[in-house]
Amino acid sequence: MMLLENLPHVATAKKRKRTKDAMGGFTDSFTTVFSDRACWVQPASDREVNWWQQRSIGISHRIFFASDPGLDETHVIERGGWRYEVRSKADPDDSVGLGVLWRVMVEREGST
Repeated sequence: MMLLENLPHVATAKKRKRTKDAMGGFTDSFTTVFSDRACWVQPASDREVNWWQQRSIGISHRIFFASDPGLDETHVIERGGWRYEVRSKADPDDSVGLGVLWRVMVEREGST
Protein backbone atom coordinates (compact mmCIF):
# COMPACT_ATOMS: atom_id res chain seq x y z
CA MET A 1 0.00 0.00 0.00
CA MET A 2 1.31 3.43 -0.93
CA LEU A 3 2.14 5.99 1.74
CA LEU A 4 -0.36 8.39 0.17
CA GLU A 5 -3.16 5.94 0.95
CA ASN A 6 -1.97 5.04 4.44
CA LEU A 7 -0.46 8.00 6.29
CA PRO A 8 1.14 6.71 9.52
CA HIS A 9 -0.06 9.30 12.06
CA VAL A 10 -3.31 10.97 13.16
CA ALA A 11 -3.84 14.51 14.44
CA THR A 12 -6.45 16.91 15.73
CA ALA A 13 -6.63 20.52 14.51
CA LYS A 14 -8.10 23.38 16.49
CA LYS A 15 -8.83 26.98 15.55
CA ARG A 16 -7.66 29.61 18.01
CA LYS A 17 -9.84 32.54 19.00
CA ARG A 18 -7.84 35.17 20.87
CA THR A 19 -9.64 37.78 22.96
CA LYS A 20 -8.20 40.64 24.95
CA ASP A 21 -8.65 40.27 28.68
CA ALA A 22 -9.27 42.93 31.34
CA MET A 23 -5.54 43.22 32.17
CA GLY A 24 -4.51 43.98 28.58
CA GLY A 25 -3.32 40.46 27.88
CA PHE A 26 -4.92 37.78 25.76
CA THR A 27 -7.00 34.69 26.43
CA ASP A 28 -7.15 31.88 23.89
CA SER A 29 -10.06 29.54 23.33
CA PHE A 30 -10.06 26.67 20.84
CA THR A 31 -12.66 25.04 18.60
CA THR A 32 -11.94 21.61 17.11
CA VAL A 33 -11.80 21.65 13.30
CA PHE A 34 -11.12 17.93 12.85
CA SER A 35 -10.08 14.95 14.98
CA ASP A 36 -8.06 11.83 14.22
CA ARG A 37 -7.24 12.88 10.65
CA ALA A 38 -4.52 10.85 8.95
CA CYS A 39 -1.24 12.73 8.52
CA TRP A 40 2.51 12.28 8.40
CA VAL A 41 4.69 14.31 10.80
CA GLN A 42 8.32 14.85 9.78
CA PRO A 43 11.11 17.04 11.20
CA ALA A 44 11.81 20.05 9.01
CA SER A 45 15.07 19.98 7.09
CA ASP A 46 17.91 22.33 8.01
CA ARG A 47 17.33 24.13 4.70
CA GLU A 48 13.64 24.68 5.52
CA VAL A 49 14.42 25.86 9.07
CA ASN A 50 16.98 28.36 7.72
CA TRP A 51 14.63 29.62 5.00
CA TRP A 52 11.88 30.33 7.55
CA GLN A 53 14.34 31.80 10.10
CA GLN A 54 15.38 34.36 7.50
CA ARG A 55 11.77 35.54 7.66
CA SER A 56 11.82 35.58 11.50
CA ILE A 57 9.50 32.57 11.70
CA GLY A 58 10.45 29.52 13.74
CA ILE A 59 9.52 26.07 12.46
CA SER A 60 10.49 22.60 13.62
CA HIS A 61 8.32 20.17 11.65
CA ARG A 62 6.22 19.70 8.56
CA ILE A 63 2.96 17.83 8.60
CA PHE A 64 1.58 16.23 5.44
CA PHE A 65 -2.11 15.56 4.72
CA ALA A 66 -3.69 13.63 1.82
CA SER A 67 -5.93 16.60 0.97
CA ASP A 68 -5.97 20.30 1.79
CA PRO A 69 -6.63 20.51 5.54
CA GLY A 70 -7.73 24.17 5.29
CA LEU A 71 -5.37 25.31 8.04
CA ASP A 72 -3.57 28.61 8.50
CA GLU A 73 -1.73 30.53 11.22
CA THR A 74 -4.86 30.70 13.40
CA HIS A 75 -4.75 26.92 13.98
CA VAL A 76 -2.86 24.49 16.18
CA ILE A 77 -2.35 20.79 15.58
CA GLU A 78 -2.27 18.28 18.42
CA ARG A 79 -0.66 14.90 18.01
CA GLY A 80 0.91 12.38 20.34
CA GLY A 81 0.73 14.67 23.37
CA TRP A 82 2.39 17.59 21.52
CA ARG A 83 0.96 20.88 20.32
CA TYR A 84 2.21 22.34 17.03
CA GLU A 85 1.60 25.98 16.10
CA VAL A 86 0.75 26.29 12.40
CA ARG A 87 3.12 28.72 10.67
CA SER A 88 1.92 28.43 7.06
CA LYS A 89 -1.12 27.74 4.97
CA ALA A 90 -1.21 24.29 3.38
CA ASP A 91 0.79 23.96 0.17
CA PRO A 92 0.66 21.07 -2.29
CA ASP A 93 3.97 19.17 -2.16
CA ASP A 94 4.86 16.79 -4.98
CA SER A 95 8.26 15.81 -3.56
CA VAL A 96 6.80 12.71 -1.89
CA GLY A 97 7.00 10.45 -4.92
CA LEU A 98 4.22 9.65 -7.33
CA GLY A 99 1.52 11.79 -5.76
CA VAL A 100 0.82 15.05 -3.99
CA LEU A 101 0.43 15.65 -0.28
CA TRP A 102 -0.50 18.95 1.36
CA ARG A 103 2.29 20.29 3.60
CA VAL A 104 1.81 22.55 6.61
CA MET A 105 4.88 24.03 8.32
CA VAL A 106 4.62 24.04 12.11
CA GLU A 107 6.59 24.71 15.27
CA ARG A 108 6.32 22.27 18.16
CA GLU A 109 5.41 24.35 21.20
CA GLY A 110 5.02 21.85 24.01
CA SER A 111 2.81 19.16 25.41
CA THR A 112 -0.99 19.27 25.37
